[in-house]
Amino acid sequence: MANEILTEKRGTSLIVSFNSPDHGNALTLDMANQLFAALKQVTINSGIRAVLLRGQGGHFMDGLNLNIYRTEYNSAVTSANQLIQPYHSSIREINAMDKPVLAAVEGHVTGPGMSFMLASDLVLAARNATFNLGFTSYALSPDGGASHYLTRKIGAAKAMELLMLSETFSAEEAEKWGLINGIVEPDKLHDESITWLDRLASGPTKAFGAVKKLVSKAFEQDLVTHLGLEHTYWGASTRSFDFRDAIRAGFDPKRMKFNGA
Repeated sequence: MANEILTEKRGTSLIVSFNSPDHGNALTLDMANQLFAALKQVTINSGIRAVLLRGQGGHFMDGLNLNIYRTEYNSAVTSANQLIQPYHSSIREINAMDKPVLAAVEGHVTGPGMSFMLASDLVLAARNATFNLGFTSYALSPDGGASHYLTRKIGAAKAMELLMLSETFSAEEAEKWGLINGIVEPDKLHDESITWLDRLASGPTKAFGAVKKLVSKAFEQDLVTHLGLEHTYWGASTRSFDFRDAIRAGFDPKRMKFNGA
């Protein structure tokens, strides 16, 4: 089995790269299985405090590798359904882990590539990135949480448009709609994403985890319930070692050094 996922430890962060550049990093069963295994280890490893998702060869992920359907139909459908489990499990790991996940996207970002980008907590995009949900272009409905995340980020009307019409849009449009956090020149994407990654990896991991959970619940409950949840996480954060370190540092940002606990 080829290494369709590459991992690189960088201090207290992990760089995870889609590694099928000859196919635009299009998602395969092997890639989905390897990605889920890597992300599961991140979730349980307290030594990893931030994750960077990126693609090799100039593209983030150009959809699903459709070679899966170039065999006998029933066999192909079975294989595709086998892919869904580790693919969707990877999306759930990104959502569930306390560690922030940053996506650095460039080139083609389509289908499952959009799902992985939308599931990430922060996104930096190269100016040359192009985006397309793409599912209905092949008579498929959305997967990987695309309809869930997209609707929450940009509203039902625009989500319907992008999902149904499958039109390509630019990094500038993605930024305008709030789908990405910033645009950088292609030759600066690596350095800028590493700068963001290092900052995230040195931050208060438990507080970041609380932010992830609170934002994900913001659309699901009323204000009173949400205030109660904020109180719960706030109380937990005041008992963290990071908060105690902040107190000892006199809340001086130059002196505060978080260890993620």
